[in-house]
Amino acid sequence: MPVIHRHLPQHTVPDHAVQQQTDPRLQICGAVRHQLLVTPNDLNALPRSRYRADFVCQQGWVVPQQEWSGFRLQDVLALAEPLPEARVIHIGAGDYVISLPRAVAKSALLCDTLNGQPLPLEHGAPWRLIVPSGACTTSVKWVDRIVLLTEDVKQPR
Repeated sequence: MPVIHRHLPQHTVPDHAVQQQTDPRLQICGAVRHQLLVTPNDLNALPRSRYRADFVCQQGWVVPQQEWSGFRLQDVLALAEPLPEARVIHIGAGDYVISLPRAVAKSALLCDTLNGQPLPLEHGAPWRLIVPSGACTTSVKWVDRIVLLTEDVKQPR
């Protein structure tokens, strides 16, 4: 039986996230037609989506009914026009990188709000990735880059 928490845990905010907060930019590069540095204004031109569910961690805890809001990853990627052969997405935040199949972009969100409020820095602002039905580790905080690849390659974590 998982332990129920009322709030998401707060972790130490890394230096790169603090710096990113002053001038938020999201790099989109790799197998795309246009390498981009996306700003909050660029993202705010996209349609918003919401996702509400229990936030479950494999370490044995859950935070009931968290509501995330942001932009479908598929719409964010479309800004850079992914090449047809792009099959893999690397989502990075500082030294942390996860690899996801491109098909996940249809359901994943790049979130900037949590429970109707702007996403706090302690919970991943300016952008946090939420992958419905994904492992807790796919919920990348402080996203600063998205790299599309034609095949998966090992990235340092």
